Amino acid sequence: MLVLAVGFFLPTEWTASAEVTADVLPPELIRYLDSPEGWRLWTAWPDSGLVRSGPERGSGASISWTDAELGAGSFTIRKASEDEILYDVVVDGAANTLMTTTGTLILDVTGTSTVLQWTESGDLGQSPLMGFWALTMERAQTRELQKSLSQLIEVLSSGSEPNQ
Repeated sequence: MLVLAVGFFLPTEWTASAEVTADVLPPELIRYLDSPEGWRLWTAWPDSGLVRSGPERGSGASISWTDAELGAGSFTIRKASEDEILYDVVVDGAANTLMTTTGTLILDVTGTSTVLQWTESGDLGQSPLMGFWALTMERAQTRELQKSLSQLIEVLSSGSEPNQ
């Protein structure tokens, strides 16, 4: 009972960020950032139950899933330009708690390279147990963001193209 009481006073919000420099300019990089198909090449996704909706690229491009292990959720691009990508992720979590994540990718040109700054913030919902998870979320999600950015650099080097 004490654990639940403490959980009510813990924050459920978190923020994480990571950065990478890609040896390409935004027009070459954007095709991996402005569509769910591009994201699937360099970030983790459920293996089953994926459904695309909205336009192929840019604002409104969306993918949703229903996965036995990960639950139900959606990823939607809110804005896509050559200098900024904004997106939302909503996951129906444990105990019917909606967990929301808002992300921003800023593309900053430096000579012939692009610095990609990725920031995510989220709310794990109202369950008192999620407050304990939030305590570790910033560190864990920062590692995941950095891992994904490293994968993006590998994808860029390999020349893999997003399916359209």
